[in-house]
This record gives sequence, C-alpha cells and structure tokens, in this order.
Amino acid sequence: MSDKKKSPDSPDFSISPDTLQRADAISREEAQPEKKSGYVAVIGRPNVGKSTLMNQILGQKVSIVTAKPQTTRHQIYGIYTEAPGQIVFVDTPGLHQGQGKALNRYMNRAAQAAVTDVDMVLLVTEALRWTDDDEQALAALKGAKSPVFLVVNKIDKVPQKEKLLPFVQEMSEKYPFDRVFLISANKGKGTEELVSGIYERLPEGPPIFPEDEVTNKSVRYLVTELIREKLMQRFHQEVPYSVAVEIELWREEAKITHIHAIIWVERESQKAMLVGAGGQALKQIGIQARRDIEKLLGKKVNLKLWVKVKKAWADNDGLIQKMGYKDEF
Repeated sequence: MSDKKKSPDSPDFSISPDTLQRADAISREEAQPEKKSGYVAVIGRPNVGKSTLMNQILGQKVSIVTAKPQTTRHQIYGIYTEAPGQIVFVDTPGLHQGQGKALNRYMNRAAQAAVTDVDMVLLVTEALRWTDDDEQALAALKGAKSPVFLVVNKIDKVPQKEKLLPFVQEMSEKYPFDRVFLISANKGKGTEELVSGIYERLPEGPPIFPEDEVTNKSVRYLVTELIREKLMQRFHQEVPYSVAVEIELWREEAKITHIHAIIWVERESQKAMLVGAGGQALKQIGIQARRDIEKLLGKKVNLKLWVKVKKAWADNDGLIQKMGYKDEF
C-alpha cells in the first residue's frame, strides 16, 4: 500500500523534538519556587550574641567574637546563599548609651542606620535579661518599615525553661514583633527555624551578591579584625576600646603572604603592656593571629606586628576616619 501524500493545504500537527524539550524546560522552570533575597539587619545591645549568631548561620567566622561588649565596630555583611535564595545579614555594633567618644558615636550611628532600607530586622536580646542598652536598641526600631523578629538568645543558660514564656510575653508588650524565636547562637539551637522564618518573609528576587561570596568586607579588613580579636581576648580589661589595627604592607608570593600591621593605641603605658617584657606578649598575639589568618587565606603567612601611639585617636572624628571608621551607611 502506498503512502498518502499530504495536501499542501492540510495543517501540520507534528511537533519537533526540540520544541518538546523547550516546552518541558519551561514547564520545569515554572514549577520551581521563585528565589528569595534581601537584607536583614541584626541589632541589639553589646555582647548579646549578634556576631555569634551570624557566624553560626554562615558556618564560618565573618565577625570577630569576644566576651567584651562593643567588639563589632562596623556594619558587616554576612552573605548566606542556599536553595531558597540569599539572605544578606547586616551585623552591627551593639547599641549602647555611652556617647563619650567619637568612636562610640560612630558605632551607634552605624547600628541605628541599619534598620532603615532593609527587608527585615532581627532584634537580638538575652533570655531573661533586659537592660537600658536593650531599651536603646528597641528605640531604634521606630525607624523600621519592615518586619521585625524578636530573637531571644542564650536560652541554653536558662535552666528553668518555664520562665521563658513570661519573658516573651513581656517583650511582646514592648513592640508588635512579627515572630519570636528562642535560640542558642553559640550551640546552633533554633537557628535553622530562624533561617526558615526569614526566607518566608523575604521578597522574591535574584541574588544580590555572587553566590560564592560570604561577606562584603575585604580580606585585608578580616585580617585586621582577627588581630584585634586576639588583642581583646588577651587584654580584655586594659585596652579593649583603645586599639585599632592598620595594614602597612601586604605582599603576595607563591607559597607565602607577608603582612606587616601596626597596632595603634592611645598611651605609652598601653604600648608597653601590649609589647610585654622582652616583646613576649606581642609575640604571642602574633602567633595566635597568624594561625587564624593562615586558615583564612589557605596558605603560609609571615606576620609582623608593631605597636605605635596616637594619642586620643578614639575621640577624634578626623583620626577615626583615617582609621577606617567612616559613615558609609
């Protein structure tokens, strides 16, 4: 039997394989949920666990952490990218009442500016503890135009968990929080639920930063912070807020990076303390900092430190700008 020839006027109902593949790809793309992205400001009083929380979620150290308040001095972005989308955490200096020095005023401005023009705010507080500095952090929410989550941290330190509910109720009377989360940032408890809650409220949109980036800060900035962290941990009572670190030399070689850094203090007595007898204190700071810097860079590091005096730098607006504390928010 011979095949019938198709009339020139008859319609062609055949579909090419390429057309089928394109239609299938479009169908799969439409079935996938839209990605989420946005900025999330993390605010609260000093030493409440903001940096610890961000580092825990990111799975690596972006903000330095010490037991001393006001460790964080800048707005630092922690960029978290997973399947649902991208969360850009904005870690901030702790809001506090002290306005005595230019550096204190700068840190408060940086923290207060973070609540505007973001997609969400996390107010981090400590379980069963509320202070005047917490009140100042709460007052900063007056400028918030986005959802605010209350994040009650350090619940692992509360043996009687039944006391948490009355505390949360008391906090809810202070501000109309969208949601409340009970967490332990140090142990990672409750952080997955917090991240899920954030994704639920973020707007749809493409990633803001490349997916392989974890912070907006340069590697040099992270190195200065690692050095400052070791100084604050060792001299936590003597010179925690009178220290700044500046990179003087950075030279890359194939197998090693040479870094020279200046540690600025305000008084000769502080310099003598940091250097120590025979330079031993400064040597130990260098050893501890070098280990963390090598982890960060993934290669050998030759770190050399010097301590210099710049009187009253933390109370001089011009000097703190030279130290890198500029209003860029």
